Amino acid sequence: MGRYRRPGRPTTAQRRHCEDLGRPAAERQRGQEHRAGHHQRPHRCQSRKDPDPVRRLGHPMTSPYPHWADVLALRPEITDAAGQIADLQMSLYSAVYTDREVPYADPRYYAEITEPTAGLVLFMAAVARRLGTRGRTGKALFHLHQGMGGGKSHALVGLYHLANDPAEFLSTELGRQIKNEAEQAGGTIDLTDARAVVLSADNMTPGAPSPEFGPATTLYERFLWSLFRGDRELYTRHRAEGPNKAALGRALKAVDRPVLILLDELMDYAMDLSDQRHLPTMPGEKAFLNNLMDAVDDIDGGRVAFVVVMIRSDQDERGYPVEAADLRAYIASRIERNGTTVSVTEAQDFAAIIRRRLFERTENLPTAIIASAWETSTHGAWQDQVFGRLGSRRGTAGFGDRLADSYPFSPDLMALVREDWSRHAGFQRVRSTVEIFSATAYHWMREHAAGRWAPDLVGVGDLPLHVVIEHVLSSGLLHENERAIQGYRQVAATDVTTKDARQGRARELDRILTGRDVDAGQPSPALRMATALFCYSLVPREQAKLGATKPELLAAVYAPGVRFQAAEEVFNALVSDEEGLGALEVTDSTAGRAATRFHLAIAQTLRMFYKQARGTVQPDERDSYLWDRAQSIANSSPGPFDKVTTVSRPDVPGTALSQVFADVDQNGKTRLVVLDPRRWTLHNGRDTPTRDDVAALLGVGDHALPVDNAASCVVACVNTQRRDTVRKRVIEVLAWQAVIKQLDPADDKRAEAQAELRTATKRVDDDLEKAFQHFAYLTRTDRIEVDWQRFDDDTKTTLKGTHVWAALVDNGRAVYPGKLSGDYLKTLLRRMPRDLTLKEVNQQFYKNPAFPMVPAVEDIRRAIYQTLTGPDPYEVVDSSGVTLRITSAEELSIGSMELSLRKAVPLSLLHISEHTRH
Repeated sequence: MGRYRRPGRPTTAQRRHCEDLGRPAAERQRGQEHRAGHHQRPHRCQSRKDPDPVRRLGHPMTSPYPHWADVLALRPEITDAAGQIADLQMSLYSAVYTDREVPYADPRYYAEITEPTAGLVLFMAAVARRLGTRGRTGKALFHLHQGMGGGKSHALVGLYHLANDPAEFLSTELGRQIKNEAEQAGGTIDLTDARAVVLSADNMTPGAPSPEFGPATTLYERFLWSLFRGDRELYTRHRAEGPNKAALGRALKAVDRPVLILLDELMDYAMDLSDQRHLPTMPGEKAFLNNLMDAVDDIDGGRVAFVVVMIRSDQDERGYPVEAADLRAYIASRIERNGTTVSVTEAQDFAAIIRRRLFERTENLPTAIIASAWETSTHGAWQDQVFGRLGSRRGTAGFGDRLADSYPFSPDLMALVREDWSRHAGFQRVRSTVEIFSATAYHWMREHAAGRWAPDLVGVGDLPLHVVIEHVLSSGLLHENERAIQGYRQVAATDVTTKDARQGRARELDRILTGRDVDAGQPSPALRMATALFCYSLVPREQAKLGATKPELLAAVYAPGVRFQAAEEVFNALVSDEEGLGALEVTDSTAGRAATRFHLAIAQTLRMFYKQARGTVQPDERDSYLWDRAQSIANSSPGPFDKVTTVSRPDVPGTALSQVFADVDQNGKTRLVVLDPRRWTLHNGRDTPTRDDVAALLGVGDHALPVDNAASCVVACVNTQRRDTVRKRVIEVLAWQAVIKQLDPADDKRAEAQAELRTATKRVDDDLEKAFQHFAYLTRTDRIEVDWQRFDDDTKTTLKGTHVWAALVDNGRAVYPGKLSGDYLKTLLRRMPRDLTLKEVNQQFYKNPAFPMVPAVEDIRRAIYQTLTGPDPYEVVDSSGVTLRITSAEELSIGSMELSLRKAVPLSLLHISEHTRH
């Protein structure tokens, strides 16, 4: 695929756009003042065709397709306001009564930023046909029936422009589409001299006059004042007739022109009417509205339309007094009988509305070449493990069509907002999304203009939470649940990013992954993935599912060239118990029928207690527990050893080894000496200090300690790498201990925490036993030296005396109980340069590494007794050389220095000796 080449030079508007993105706010404000004419005369900001893509400032493009920030330009009012849209929510009152300067008060600007959705065009065409043709052309009563942020006020402003300035409005692209649709049934639309009666009920107080309506204080009076444009004589005359149906008909006929009546935010007015001060006037207001809804349909020649806005009851979360709710039901029943209920936007219009509202018009978007590049790169693991598992509406099939609708935002992001967020009544679909997306687009365009990384498509993980978190939380998604809002605000700051964009667990993980040389082709993959998880977690999704699947999270960091293995490493770090997100909750699949799901929780779940507790475990606390468990295991399993001796790390650094090992050298005892893993470890490439200390303990080497009984001593030591694994397990134990302390005894979670503690404790013990795999002892051939041994069998550990003793037996350095024979002892004694006392024979087994270690003194006693018989027997003699008659092993006093063991003198030699002596 060839590289994308930009034709020509950037346009003036695009150069100004990029310059604005890089300028301080104060300078942008001055620029806004210079371009104030744009708001006063929006028609100067016409759509442009075939714009030259703006070159990335100072940085040549290497992508096969242009970056969206080079193709699209944000509308000036967004850049002037640093990504905010001050008048995002259109106000019919402001557009009509000019209480403040709003750009959409100009019909051309309104048309420029309005996406001509099918619903909007059909609705406005129906109203135009009703007003602009004589004769009955359908019902006169219309009810805009949508949730908050669904485009109702936006449509009312458009209707106002249609009636108030038809020539200007119908000359726009939007106006032409509406006119063409209205004239499809035949005839020509004539809106000359049409009059708009605007009743912005959210700006009215029952019983109180206002500048816009002169002396009028009721809906009926305000209707008349607006209908007659403040003509007091006509107002007074018709007011006297009362708000009955016939009188209202006469008033509408009296103006002799098309009349459009717009009643906005009726329920705000109903709330005020429910107040005790105004409640007596409610029946009269009901009667007026009922009669007006009937009257508009009976005007000869038609040319009257009445549009009522009441938010959909199923999407209105405000609590209403009984009287206001009764008014809603009363009006709704009349509308159902006399009117037409319409919606101006549908779910499929969403993406187009967003793009039209944020960006200036641009033709020839590079969506086809982008889709091709993305589709051809999703092979191998990306296809098998990610896109092939996302379902038909999320995979690579049809990606190009979806991208054409959503660009520059990814189809996944649009789908999340349109299909998951929008299903929640409180979410103001268009209004809230425009607010979030405008700040997002502005942020990334500034990053791109500054030469920093920006996503090829703005995906679920690319909402910069440090910028838009408050927009998201106040969007209505969380139904104004302050506890939930506070919870997710805290989760965002702790697990994703703080508002200063410096901290947050995801940002820390990115630093960790960088240190591990994990290259996912982007600077902050963990932040992107965590942001996506946050967005997926805010509300239950389709079929009440929580959070996201692994493929969805991996897709959040995908782009052509991103290695799957690197993305998976990011995912693994994010969900890791040791270093992952603290608020992460995992929902395992049920019998393998569904994918495991991940979400960020705000309730204090057991996992959150655990995560918080993990973070409080200190290294000293961890290592002390590890050493305590090692000592406990060793002391409970001495095996054939006479004693288990544990040697702790000295409290004072630099303590002399003679003092550290003072309790090790013990006479007449076999000892398993277990060294503290906080100081002594083996096999880490830097274990020379440990080896030197062990050699000194055993009385050899350059720094040998003066010891007598090293031959009966075996030193057990931990493996460095395995110790590090155990350390992680210990953190789990200490964390669960802390959790249990926090939980009330009656808390249901306590039993589960205790079960987790038992499991974690067993894991520590299992891994600790595996970690203690090294042992050392003395051997003697032609010289005395240390023999370093290791268990490669994970079922063996040097913390258990039976395992170590068995290895010593296999290596000829120990014997099992009852297995020391007299013949073997004879062999050992023959190597001695002289005869030994019984005590010296006994001591050889503890002091001489040529002698094996024995389980008990009785084994030595029995072996000595066995030497007295058989071939080449020995004999026990006293200090005078008199041979003692020994009839059993029990008669041997093996601690005696008076009795010696020597080779028995043959009887013949003994007689010769006696004869010679005589």
